[in-house]
Amino acid sequence: MKKISSLVVIATALLLSCKKEPGEGGFASIEGKVFVRNYDAFFSILTSEYYLPGETVYIIYGNGSTVGNTVKTSYDGSFKFDYLQKGNYKIYVIGEDSSAANRSNPKIEMREVTITEKKQHLNLSDLVILK
Repeated sequence: MKKISSLVVIATALLLSCKKEPGEGGFASIEGKVFVRNYDAFFSILTSEYYLPGETVYIIYGNGSTVGNTVKTSYDGSFKFDYLQKGNYKIYVIGEDSSAANRSNPKIEMREVTITEKKQHLNLSDLVILK
């Protein structure tokens, strides 16, 4: 009986000492929309602008540098990352760079956010990219 009590105390201490890292497994969420501005080949004339369906949105968990997950935007350009823990996150989408020297290079539009509450729902301002 004494051994079982000791094991219960040790197991409880281990569970309580575990700190959950940023990432999946929680109750929080981050959502937003991707807005695109289309230009001519010289990026001098705006040809159209709208919320972009089917675009890939990326999330990085914590202070890492690798992609933790991706989602595609819906018909109205909206996206949502569900089931997140408290912590820091980077959300980004990739567009084109309008400067003459870097037109062939991608340009990242990123938001860095922090979830501070267990069931927090963050709504980001539009991620605006050029195409």
